[in-house]
Amino acid sequence: MPVVYQFKLTPLTPIHIGAGQNLEPFEYVVTDRLYRFDLDDFVLALSAAERDEFMAAIEAGLTAIRDFVSARADLAASLACYSADVTPAAYDLYAGRIAGREAYPEIVACIKSDDRPYIPGSSLKGALRTALLYNAMEKDNPARDARRLEAEVFGYWRRNRPVIQDDPFRAFKVGDGSPLAESCKLRAVSVYAKRDHWWDEQVTMLVETTQGQLSDGVELASIHPVTFDETFYHYHAGAFALTPGRILAACRDFYGAHLAAERTYTADLPETRAVYEALTARAEALPDHACLIRLAWGSGRDATTVGYALRDAPRPISRRLTTDGFPLGWAELAILDQHGRPVESEKTPPAEVVKPPTVPARPHSIHDLVKGMVLEGTVRNVVSYGAFVDIGIGRDGLIHISKLADHFVERVEDVVNVGDQVRVEVIDVDIARNRFSLRLLGTI
Repeated sequence: MPVVYQFKLTPLTPIHIGAGQNLEPFEYVVTDRLYRFDLDDFVLALSAAERDEFMAAIEAGLTAIRDFVSARADLAASLACYSADVTPAAYDLYAGRIAGREAYPEIVACIKSDDRPYIPGSSLKGALRTALLYNAMEKDNPARDARRLEAEVFGYWRRNRPVIQDDPFRAFKVGDGSPLAESCKLRAVSVYAKRDHWWDEQVTMLVETTQGQLSDGVELASIHPVTFDETFYHYHAGAFALTPGRILAACRDFYGAHLAAERTYTADLPETRAVYEALTARAEALPDHACLIRLAWGSGRDATTVGYALRDAPRPISRRLTTDGFPLGWAELAILDQHGRPVESEKTPPAEVVKPPTVPARPHSIHDLVKGMVLEGTVRNVVSYGAFVDIGIGRDGLIHISKLADHFVERVEDVVNVGDQVRVEVIDVDIARNRFSLRLLGTI
């Protein structure tokens, strides 16, 4: 039965999670704020004479389009589908490029819902997975195949290959965060490289980010519904145990090491040093149910890999920082129960609770199958009389059409299709004929 929690993220420094697109010069204007508008709406709002001018600007090129839109910034702003705050440094960069007759500076858009930034569950889950891997692996490992290292540590490396069905993170579901209460903010972000003890600013771009408590004085909450499916452990004996307590310990271990390393590496950048001192103080004052994490674009490779635990792993020399010295991606994570109450560390269920010692091992051949066993699998073929399911033993089992549901099923495709991930129960095993039958319990 799933156990439900709330994972509450509080952005501390700017966080950028890309929407996979950049804003084109004819899609935005910057005045007191960034205004994003639809070009079709803009053209429809022009007079007939202005439309002719606009068509001439299109033929003349990007600079002419930019000038045409900038001259009608008030109109573009009135049609905006969303707007965002702009830092002074971002405005200066934008205005300087315009005054210098340069092309618009690149604006990297962040992901949004209802015109508000949000943090996807996949981003948070990835940050937690990295921390757990670092915490559980043998430190000072020689660098090797990352996929195999992860599968071995999390216990789903079988017969010289990963068996994804055994990955414990299949039982750990992290939902998307709620849209943040404040709009995004346009910032100037630079790449700083450190060579021979000197920092060199290389590239500066305009980036949409969340607002943060340390960077903007705004306290925001991204609430993520999280479920731990304990039934996973009833048929995955010895699987890597995922619990709130283990997640908190792993994040303190990994992101604590990352925080200390970044504080040392940027000590000669006064503004950034002050930010890391504030983050360190924050980490030391956190209650038992909270920790610091770092996620998303700009947080750097060391925040997204287990390089600290790999022997002879190269260390990146560059950092992405806002022009006022803030590193990207830092947040506070608090783990709450489904009612919003802090999860007390001493009440975190131990791993043994969800790993009964009497559970049989995951089957690897038909000889390991036992009637009543519950497994996960993938539908490989659909025929008129049922569906064949791969449960990872080298032979597919049949779910007869009569075992797809408690009611009459006219067509198999009304219930399952090829590629569906399903949970099944073994109802019959015929070793002599190398066959076994299954009952569908549900899709995953």
